[in-house]
Amino acid sequence: MATKKQGKEPKKSSTTSKDRALIGKRNRRRGHAYEVKIVKELKELTGDDSLCTSRSESKRTDDLGIDIVDFNNTLPFYCQMKATQAMPKIKQLDDEVKDKTKAANRQEKPLVVFWAAQEMKASKQFIAGEYCLMPKELFFSILKNLYNA
Repeated sequence: MATKKQGKEPKKSSTTSKDRALIGKRNRRRGHAYEVKIVKELKELTGDDSLCTSRSESKRTDDLGIDIVDFNNTLPFYCQMKATQAMPKIKQLDDEVKDKTKAANRQEKPLVVFWAAQEMKASKQFIAGEYCLMPKELFFSILKNLYNA
């Protein structure tokens, strides 16, 4: 029968609930700022000023896992933004968005995840690189349109 080692107390977390709340607020702010940045860049690229974040426009769209509202159907994909240290679980995100959009009778489109890879430096997080994660078919379709235009 296993016994507890005497004299050792369980480790206590060094972060309080107040600290965790502040971290959560900071992460939410960082994520929203990244969404706004990408929307601005997509507006400049496409010329579609109706593109906006789902946080500012539609709770229903945000609940589907879609971060950009595309009223004019300008983009051939749904967008999700992530500003994290760990690489997003692309397959899991893709499956969730497919299931939710299908259940909501939304048009089927591939998911593109815009990822701002975060790194810690001197106890501050910064963006170490930005990436787009997309299905291979979408990537090839973009190349085909680019080179056959």
